[in-house]
Amino acid sequence: MRTVDIAVRVRYAETDQMGIVYHSHYAVWFEIGRTEFCRAAGMPYRDLEHSGIRIPVIGLQCKYRRPAHYDDELTIRTRLPELSSRGLAFAYDVLDPDGQRMADGETRHIFADAQGRPTRAPADVVQTLE
Repeated sequence: MRTVDIAVRVRYAETDQMGIVYHSHYAVWFEIGRTEFCRAAGMPYRDLEHSGIRIPVIGLQCKYRRPAHYDDELTIRTRLPELSSRGLAFAYDVLDPDGQRMADGETRHIFADAQGRPTRAPADVVQTLE
């Protein structure tokens, strides 16, 4: 299964008063991961949009295992465990420099047209993401 890694460094603005990464930033990092996954697969999200296809998030899950702090260097590892003509799911691991899991999660998506209505993805889109 293809995996795509992207490095992020925790910015001060991403931390809360306790000095740890605020939970909502993991969702942003997941978005960065799936954007880079699509690009690495040869289907940049911009190209999907230009073709009239969207992949809105219909579900998000995240399990926080260890806190991340300001200036930590992290890796967002993304993979695509589920794909059909109707939707897909991305899985994510947030790793420290030693490969220890800080958090993991999943986003679920449907394929939709430019008006947001569910649609089937063209076969070439599904084949490219496979």
